Amino acid sequence: MAGDEREPMEVRIPRAALDAMAAALSVRTVAMRTWPDGIEWMYPLGTWDEPHLEVALMPGGEEVWLRMSTDRSRVVVWTIEQWWDFTRHLPGATSPE
Repeated sequence: MAGDEREPMEVRIPRAALDAMAAALSVRTVAMRTWPDGIEWMYPLGTWDEPHLEVALMPGGEEVWLRMSTDRSRVVVWTIEQWWDFTRHLPGATSPE
């Protein structure tokens, strides 16, 4: 992905979606769906039929993509370090260490 120019965009993630992901991470109950492009997206188990946060670890493990199920055309790209920092601050989330 080196050399890709990305335009900044705003992705709104509602508090309820963050809370659901935090709960799923804390008890390790995430489900996965693979899109036709081969990317595996994780989401809180049992939330597929409602708006939810989806997270994908990119090949190589250096980037994490986040998107809302309500607008899959918009993706936030974080470094793995940003993801670990984010997850450490979620209520009930476990530490990667």
